[in-house]
Amino acid sequence: MNSVSIEAVAPGDADVFVARQPVMDRAGRLVAYELLFRDGPAGGARIGDELRCTSAVIERAVGSIGLERLAGSKACFLNCPPDFLFSDYPYVLPASRFVLEIPESVELTSSLSRRCSELRGAGFQIALDDVKSMTDEIRWFLPAVDIVKIDWPFVERAALPGLVSQFKRAGKVVLAEKIDSPEDAELARQLGCDLLQGFYFAKPQILSGKRAMPPVKAILHVFELVGSDAPLGTIAQALRETPMLVAQLLRLANTSEQPNGKTERISSLMQALSIAGSRRLLHWCGLLLYVDRDGLPAEDDPLVLLAQRRAHFMEEAIDAMPDGSRALAAAAHLTGMLSLLHVAYHMELRSFVEELPVADSIRVAILSGGGVLGELLSVAALLERGDVDAATVRLQGLADSPAGVRKIVECY
Repeated sequence: MNSVSIEAVAPGDADVFVARQPVMDRAGRLVAYELLFRDGPAGGARIGDELRCTSAVIERAVGSIGLERLAGSKACFLNCPPDFLFSDYPYVLPASRFVLEIPESVELTSSLSRRCSELRGAGFQIALDDVKSMTDEIRWFLPAVDIVKIDWPFVERAALPGLVSQFKRAGKVVLAEKIDSPEDAELARQLGCDLLQGFYFAKPQILSGKRAMPPVKAILHVFELVGSDAPLGTIAQALRETPMLVAQLLRLANTSEQPNGKTERISSLMQALSIAGSRRLLHWCGLLLYVDRDGLPAEDDPLVLLAQRRAHFMEEAIDAMPDGSRALAAAAHLTGMLSLLHVAYHMELRSFVEELPVADSIRVAILSGGGVLGELLSVAALLERGDVDAATVRLQGLADSPAGVRKIVECY
């Protein structure tokens, strides 16, 4: 069989890269691409940690290169570590077009199963990657997934028929990966595999784009406006001052789920905002805040995860309070996000915060722990250290009952 021809974009002066590898159906038709991290125009990739690479692939695919140019109308497979799955980042993606892959190394826990069910409810498909056998753990986890990717070269040939059959009987789509010969491709079809992927069809091909990072202050300004439910006209005015962010908003709108299934041509910022949705724009700004000029989150994975968890916890905690408001919850989310951002930008905390166009309540919370937001930030720090008792004591002044305290602690 001839390899599928995929036109790669010449790197030129481009400085961000994403590889794509075809996924074929049984008839040999191209139905999807797996998107892969690359840090240069060569074929390899230096992967420091999976969360950084997944975030970079999204920022590049959607923001710098454009999903339409990268994958056309095809579905996309994306490697996703647990930290990514539990974050807000998946929601910047058009759910109906993405398959989120769980790597082989990930522990299949009950919390991950629940999260996968949530993501499936939002329209994503979930795949188990590099499966070599039907373990008790996988059998228990199967209801939370749609697709099983069998690591073809690493399964004994005699065991392949039974393995494929088990997953097919469970109602799962079976993908044979690392298919490198016509013999393996034919066997996979004979055994009933639905999808195939490997060097026999095509090696990953690299596409490139020019990095375009909006100024951090502009991102923060839009982030704050969206988070506080500002009128769309106000958000549009802020976007007009940041052309790079406007371009990325248009790409978000272009990849949005549209009711009629057609891509609507956009003639105004207001229209783009309406199509993309303010929540997606909020998540996109959050992702950009942790992406440096090379397309990677500026610090290690623990920093990214910690800031995400703080922001999520603080927003949920406000929602759990009897007198919490939407505006205060948005401020809490921004406070948690910003509380570690100075590390990512290699700045001293006070200098960084004083440069930001944020409300005094947020500035005071981060710099001195003052106000409700500061109290919640302190509670988040205690929970991060595992000191639930101390966090419970601090929360007694914020909640109206012991049950309320427990409800807030459970938000973390």
